[in-house]
Amino acid sequence: MVGADKTLTVAMTGVTAGLGRATVPLLARRGVRLVLLARNLDKAKAVAADARKAGSPQVEVVECDLSLMASVRQAVVELAARNVGVDVIVNDAAMVTSTRQVTVEGNELMLATNYLGPCLLSRLILDGLPEGSPVRLVSVGGPLEAKPDLTDLDCAESFSLKVAFERSKTALNLFTAAVPSHVGAAVQSAIYSPGLMRTGLSATIAGAMNRLAGGLAGHVLPEPAGLADGLARLVLDTDLDGARPGTLFNSHGKASPMPLADDVGLQEALWKATSARLGLE
Repeated sequence: MVGADKTLTVAMTGVTAGLGRATVPLLARRGVRLVLLARNLDKAKAVAADARKAGSPQVEVVECDLSLMASVRQAVVELAARNVGVDVIVNDAAMVTSTRQVTVEGNELMLATNYLGPCLLSRLILDGLPEGSPVRLVSVGGPLEAKPDLTDLDCAESFSLKVAFERSKTALNLFTAAVPSHVGAAVQSAIYSPGLMRTGLSATIAGAMNRLAGGLAGHVLPEPAGLADGLARLVLDTDLDGARPGTLFNSHGKASPMPLADDVGLQEALWKATSARLGLE
């Protein structure tokens, strides 16, 4: 557990719906200080009010649209202005689109929201911490093997919902695994793999694979509330000492290797390409 001798501060995205929304009160009941990063401030403020009632000693709400790198950078500036130190970063937010969309900054929307934004947010927060600070990085992902196409990260040449989504999430997996080797040994990283759940995102993904599955998703998949405890444990309690960076943990806490964990060349190439794209060293 990171920082066991003090009150933890957890910065988290995806807090206004689904798994993130269900996890916030669990963290609050443990007395965690929360930084809720969200695009919709009204929804985030409602979540913050519930977190305070649940026991969080301090809740910060910071506007952050992960699809826009300018918004991500401004959010980190705001954190610094409020003198907020972070012990745990949770990348939970994700989105899916049935058609290819491009942001005003020129990035494919799923790539930006699911990978570039979380990557930039995590790296800027980590860069702003004192050297050697113990930090835990947890990304919500899964056992994905859809290798990002480094020559076409935005899926401009060919686009499908399933491929673009899985590539963006695989990229986040690879980033999460690579962080400790680039930032420092004090950073522990892991991936929470809850599987599909009863959310609009999961229903859309299931429908893209099979129309019948999409229709059934709202009836047979587990509720996010039933999977939130697994994420909360990974954020706070799971002992990561000795675990390989980027190890997958399911909702029961069982660990398994991340697909592509041994493809260090892909991890390094993606890190380099992303750094150049985001203007990071």
